[in-house]
Amino acid sequence: MADAPQKAVLVIDDTKIVQRFAEDFFRRLKLKVFVASDGYEGLQVAISSKPDLVLLDLMMPRLDGFKTLQVMKSNELTKNIPVVVMTAYSDRINVVSASKLGAEAVITKPLTEEVLLHKLRQVFGEKFVRSVIQADPKAKENPFGVNEDEYSDVVRNMVAEFVRYFGEQVDELEIAIHKEDVDTIRKITHNISGTGGSFGYDEATTLATRLNETVHASPVNWREAEDILVQLKNRLKR
Repeated sequence: MADAPQKAVLVIDDTKIVQRFAEDFFRRLKLKVFVASDGYEGLQVAISSKPDLVLLDLMMPRLDGFKTLQVMKSNELTKNIPVVVMTAYSDRINVVSASKLGAEAVITKPLTEEVLLHKLRQVFGEKFVRSVIQADPKAKENPFGVNEDEYSDVVRNMVAEFVRYFGEQVDELEIAIHKEDVDTIRKITHNISGTGGSFGYDEATTLATRLNETVHASPVNWREAEDILVQLKNRLKR
């Protein structure tokens, strides 16, 4: 009996650390993975590769997730591909808007293996998920992630990469706050909110979300923004 065709997932997200996390997880489950960094690139890959599932971030350069989703669902070649939207902020407007445009589900970052497995169950079915977990001894032993002592070299490298990334983002935040550059602050806090919890930095996710809310207020309380920045720096030092 011939093996079933390999399932494929397309991850559309401009944050490299999110791409790496999702790519590593899906490949361990023997899925084919495509990665795109913005909506334009994602649409090209979706049309040419016809994946079985798309994970789509909402906040991206050039073509954001909403516009990308709208184009996908209006194109004959891609309209039937299930799309799961990812967002760092689970406000009702994002959820409703994405659902109206045809998203099968909306998940809030940071991504976790448990959430990704749940979405695979919804799209591909319980039988498929059980088969990929049984085929992967690591996933069978602990399908929802492992503690730090059991990390593979790949995951250890990803955590180290995130720490470097986190430090760079905090440095850029400090400059943006000094310049009172609200757009840059929103972009950076979105990135941190969407990645911190995936690597054990839940407090960073919480602080970044608070900072994003602070700069959305009118007028902006810059003293509060500076206080949150100090807390982010302290979290980085631990």
